[in-house]
Amino acid sequence: MKNLYKFYILLSFVGLILVIRLFYIQIYTEKYILNAFNTSIKQEIIIPERGSIFDRNDNLLVFNKSIYELIVIPILIDEHFNVVEFCNLVGINENTFSKNLEKAKAYSKYLPSVFLPFISKEKFATIQEKLYKYKGFDWTKRSLRDYKVDSSANVLGYIGEVTQKDIKKESNYYQMGDFIGWAGVEKSYEKILRGKKGVKYWVRDRKGCIIGSYNNSKNNVKAISGNDISLTIDWNLQNYVEQLMYKKKGGIVAINPKNGEILSLVSSPINNPNLFVGINRSKEFKKLMKDTIDNPLFDRTTQARYPPASPFKLLTELAGLQMGVVDTNTTFICYKGFRYGRKRIHCHSGIHGLPIGIETAVAVSCNNYFAQVYKRVIEKYPKNLTKGLNEWCDIIKSFGFGNYLYNDLATGEKGVIPSGDYYNKKYGNTKWNAITIISNSIGQGEINVTPIQLANMVCAIANRGFFYTPHIVKRINHKPISNPNYTVAKYTKVKSKYFDFIINGMEKVFIIGTGRSFKSSDIRMAGKTGTAQNFIKMNQKIISLPDHSIFILFAPVEDPKIAISVIIENGGFGSRWAGPIASLIAEKYIKNNVSRKSLEKKIMTSGLQKVYNTIAKMKKFNILNNSYTKNNIAKKK
Repeated sequence: MKNLYKFYILLSFVGLILVIRLFYIQIYTEKYILNAFNTSIKQEIIIPERGSIFDRNDNLLVFNKSIYELIVIPILIDEHFNVVEFCNLVGINENTFSKNLEKAKAYSKYLPSVFLPFISKEKFATIQEKLYKYKGFDWTKRSLRDYKVDSSANVLGYIGEVTQKDIKKESNYYQMGDFIGWAGVEKSYEKILRGKKGVKYWVRDRKGCIIGSYNNSKNNVKAISGNDISLTIDWNLQNYVEQLMYKKKGGIVAINPKNGEILSLVSSPINNPNLFVGINRSKEFKKLMKDTIDNPLFDRTTQARYPPASPFKLLTELAGLQMGVVDTNTTFICYKGFRYGRKRIHCHSGIHGLPIGIETAVAVSCNNYFAQVYKRVIEKYPKNLTKGLNEWCDIIKSFGFGNYLYNDLATGEKGVIPSGDYYNKKYGNTKWNAITIISNSIGQGEINVTPIQLANMVCAIANRGFFYTPHIVKRINHKPISNPNYTVAKYTKVKSKYFDFIINGMEKVFIIGTGRSFKSSDIRMAGKTGTAQNFIKMNQKIISLPDHSIFILFAPVEDPKIAISVIIENGGFGSRWAGPIASLIAEKYIKNNVSRKSLEKKIMTSGLQKVYNTIAKMKKFNILNNSYTKNNIAKKK
């Protein structure tokens, strides 16, 4: 009995060894792996057609064209592989062969990956006939993006090859060689546009040639094409705005205040999305990345942060009214600026020594008026300045400043709206007062915003206290979007009754203010100029650059259809470039025609290239650092 027990133990031990050995042979040895890949069944992954992109009027902007790719399973390439003959067939040199093969091995010796992309239909026909001779290589078919337009890469975006991070994040979908949206709508709506992969199984003969479908195609999974999307962008308007940005840098945003739909989103310099398609895409991308002078990949509409300058005065007044520190009858006398100690914020309103009320102050942009309002805001609680400033901060942020707008754009910046806590940290408690931060009253100081935030502010003013989150997609698969984030209004913390006074003042900008020279004769517009001081730090010194030209506008006043913000870098006074451009955009959209042809021609044929060249030379010789400070470094949402 004892011997029988020992026999069972020995038998069990031998059996366990055999099971472990069998498991090792079947799962872990190269022989098993090779056997799996040498099967007569070919698995073809079907990449779905990516959804097309249209503008709001169903003009086709982006679609697809078919290309072929060679894929490789490195472990299947044996020592007898004729590299020279293969290279001659596919049109590459031996160095490229080695480089591409090493890249594939780094991904996986056992899994298929892209060896040679972007093969035309004509060239592939020649390769396919002889491909069976080269063990380890196969082919696949996929779609390549085709852009019918040559601009607005910041809006449309572009696609690029997935990274290891992308694969790790969605390993159940992406594999090496796949493409993914890298910017713009292609990125933010990637999952909507990409569709669902399919798979086909084919039977191959001993030479590797396909001789038919496997199991009568019963195991195949059909690919599902991506959804088409229609943008809110009006392409005719977008193209027009781009023409107005001839030889100018900056950002322009136009929004329909009735629903938050972005009508135009132009960042200049303007990029061609076709540069990011095809075999030279990496070369072109690196070229643009290295351009630190123009920063062409930097989306100035959503990422660039600028001092808002005088347009911000509108919020200074609205906050003062809401906080009850001034009312609609409050006036201040301006003596050529706001004086504090031996210093003064100069005022060029032209109305001095007389009482100025809210509407006139907006129209002529009186610095003293808004500095006085801001001082009262900060000093609402004399013994607790932090409380007053925090209350102001909350009101300003309710307009969409100081935070992401949580829109459907691929990039964004929060900007800065400083609170009392911010200054307590910077200066220390009780070591600052209204005079310390008085520059905030006129949109300078620590305040900075993005063009899209400014345009959103204009929408809130036009609507007398509410806005819809700006968004760029109107329809998905021909069905209107229903996301409540875009369809439900957001209300500011300012009562609607105060906005009429601001709007009246904005309309007077075109009557007695800085907008008289580019006033439209038949459209009632409400606007505000801005001239943003532009400083950088160099060698521990503050250096002044040409000011930024800013203008905000909505029209028509009686029934707002468009809200616009324009920022022209180094453009000087707001009335020089930004104002005329904004008025032309409004006229073009509302009337679909522009009557002021001479103004239009001037804007479209002249620019600021000489100014930019001068700045570029200074940068080149290290006299000037990059014009974007740390505060302007692009950040992804």
